Amino acid sequence: MEPTSKRPSKLRIILMWLLIVGVIVFWVVFGLWWNYNRMPAQEPAGGIVRFIGSLVFGGFFLGLGGLWYLAAILTGSFTFSYKRPVWRAAKVKLYFVNLVVMVLLALGVGFVFAAFAGPVLLRLGLDVGLAHLLPVMFMIVAVQMVSLWVLIWSPLERRIIRKRLKAMGITREQLHGAVLVGLSNPASGFAKRFGMIEEDVGAMWVGPDVLVYRGDGEQFGIGREQLAQLERRADNRSASVLGGIAHIILHVSLSDGSIRQIRLHTEGHWTMGGKRRALDALAEAIAKWHAQTPYLLTAETRRTPRF
Repeated sequence: MEPTSKRPSKLRIILMWLLIVGVIVFWVVFGLWWNYNRMPAQEPAGGIVRFIGSLVFGGFFLGLGGLWYLAAILTGSFTFSYKRPVWRAAKVKLYFVNLVVMVLLALGVGFVFAAFAGPVLLRLGLDVGLAHLLPVMFMIVAVQMVSLWVLIWSPLERRIIRKRLKAMGITREQLHGAVLVGLSNPASGFAKRFGMIEEDVGAMWVGPDVLVYRGDGEQFGIGREQLAQLERRADNRSASVLGGIAHIILHVSLSDGSIRQIRLHTEGHWTMGGKRRALDALAEAIAKWHAQTPYLLTAETRRTPRF
């Protein structure tokens, strides 16, 4: 039986937004009081002006970064047709969009943080310019560090896979039980890692006798006799190693006698921890499938996109 999903009620959503607005108002009022009382006595007015200015700049950059982020998600990294393969172009565009979004969001958070941290640094003896620059620089680094764990582009991955497979004629019912995955070549050099490492994205089904993959640019099936080895290996050249992720590598026997290595990446998860758990579950399912023993893919692992 499929697990049921509970959506929050309208009242809960309204209460959440009221809470967010209340917190913002509280911090603005608290910040004005803090600046007025903690600034050097000779320039309280200048401190309040800098506080309001930092909040205005922070809000501007946060809003602009949020708009860019939403635009990229809703347009599939500015992809407007899914009748042909789209991933190669989409991930190149996403590379530049990610730079813009991360810089804007980091600046926004940095200026908001500087509004509160600046007065403290001033009282510690720093000059005005440095007291307001250091918090911004600190938050830029902090946002970059957080982005290594929190994967903000997971909705984009699901949207591109969903739209592309739908254009290929794969229905919602056919996606039942599929795992959203990306493919890459573990032997590829650093030059081919422009943007995201995945060379293709799509969905995989662990069928009764065949592993079936349908992706943006590639489709194949792998029988039990073709799977020569199932390997787990961390990619030391990727940030995924920070999340303790050991990727699945399928060693597949081809008709000409050669062995193709296919590295699998689970897609559509918000955190590195989510990707790690999904990969562990998928690897266990493939291993049990290969050994012809019962297996179960959890709803978290599948992340089947909704139409």
